[in-house]
Amino acid sequence: MTQVEESMTADPIQFITELYSRQLALEHDPYLTAHSRTRAGIRRHVDVFHKYEPYLRPGKILDWGCRQAVDACLIRRCLGDSVELFGCDIEAPHYPVFHDYARLQHTQLDHPFKLPYPDDEFDTVVGSGVLEHVPQDADSLKELHRVIKPGGHLIITFLPNRTSYTEFFNRKLKRCHHSRLYSRRGIRSLLLQHGFELIRLAYHQVTPSLAGENPVNNRMLVKMIDGLYGVNALLERVPILRRLAANLMAVSLKRVDET
Repeated sequence: MTQVEESMTADPIQFITELYSRQLALEHDPYLTAHSRTRAGIRRHVDVFHKYEPYLRPGKILDWGCRQAVDACLIRRCLGDSVELFGCDIEAPHYPVFHDYARLQHTQLDHPFKLPYPDDEFDTVVGSGVLEHVPQDADSLKELHRVIKPGGHLIITFLPNRTSYTEFFNRKLKRCHHSRLYSRRGIRSLLLQHGFELIRLAYHQVTPSLAGENPVNNRMLVKMIDGLYGVNALLERVPILRRLAANLMAVSLKRVDET
């Protein structure tokens, strides 16, 4: 792990790329391959982390639905020993390079939404591309509300945007991956109904990344996708265009007056 440890001071994209490379060297994994085959796919995860990084605080943090736990690794890299990191997922843990770096305390879930943690346990919960996949988002939000401390943060990223052009075309091509899409108004209302006060809502990822799509072996296409991502940050600042982004990010607080 020497190179990974050295990358603590390196560019965060290089850092995550190294984690993927080392994990894939241990075992072929189609999911990891799909999420790391383009530089854009890695950059988008690092970029959204920087959007919510200001809301992170020392303490206990849960990477909810963590899978390989990219968020936990970025949090560990950023906050070091000031955080105690937990992760949970319905799948058994088999990403030791990521989990060992994050020093993740992982739990495999055996229930569709119940979490094996005490009330008011976590200062922050991060859910990256999770809420849209759970059987009932309302049940999961109730459970997340239970385990977050009053005044603690719930950070949701990679929430599929209802007005996304990529979602529109995927549905037309009958390749839809998300059974539920969310609007700004809809996620605001849903969070409010379950005891969370929204403090930041943003679009992210206007240009495509090919992460999670069918395997692509065309080098020219991959190079084009990586090149297009160079203007993504600019497009996210254009009011009309950012509404077409693939995802929403929502940062909210568990209201102190809720029990």
